[in-house]
Amino acid sequence: MAEGEEHDWEIIAQRDPYFGVLSSPAFRSGAITPEARQHFYGTGDEDIARLLGWFDQDIAARPSSGRALDIGCGVGRLTHAIAKIVPAVSGYDVAESMLAIARSEAPPNADFSTTLPPGPFSWINSYIVFQHIPPDEGLKLIEAALSRAAPDCFLSIQITFWRDHAGPRQNIISRMRRQMVRSTGRKADGDAARLINMHDYSLNEVMRRMTAAGFSRVVVRHTNHGGHHGAWLIARRG
Repeated sequence: MAEGEEHDWEIIAQRDPYFGVLSSPAFRSGAITPEARQHFYGTGDEDIARLLGWFDQDIAARPSSGRALDIGCGVGRLTHAIAKIVPAVSGYDVAESMLAIARSEAPPNADFSTTLPPGPFSWINSYIVFQHIPPDEGLKLIEAALSRAAPDCFLSIQITFWRDHAGPRQNIISRMRRQMVRSTGRKADGDAARLINMHDYSLNEVMRRMTAAGFSRVVVRHTNHGGHHGAWLIARRG
């Protein structure tokens, strides 16, 4: 991820870490309670349970062994849940402040790093992450992650491809705010959420990298988050 966007996510991590992962008013820093935080991590358990059901339906198998990789793990919402399924899981994120929260109550079989771990991995997962990474950088990250896949690796990656309403002005404003924060240290009008950008990928480019890495059969499940359309790409290598 480019230096500017990494800086953005460190700001988000310091000011609104839970909202930066799930954009719900209940998870804003000024509103989150112990009960809301418990609910936040509970949504991770729900998402992973749903994924396992899709693996059963689409691949007729589910991950249960080896080490998993959670790309863009943030504060560990999904990583903590994945740790209940497989013997070990590594969470990767560019924001060290996010990882500090993820580590604070992490299970013993979970580790976290701002450097992509070496692998090999029996399960590679990512959800609502690549939409915040510029495609040129995100495609390189996908290649790097897939190069760490074990021979029978499971894959569950969600990526956005188009949107109902384009928003170039929002991206321009966000770039201006990034420049202001870096040059003045001000807080971007007090709302770190304004620094969150959305990006769309080419399905062709993503699929080309997946098939080149040995994921020849990929199941596509459509996602729609407020008019930002994408898909879960679910597969198993070999």
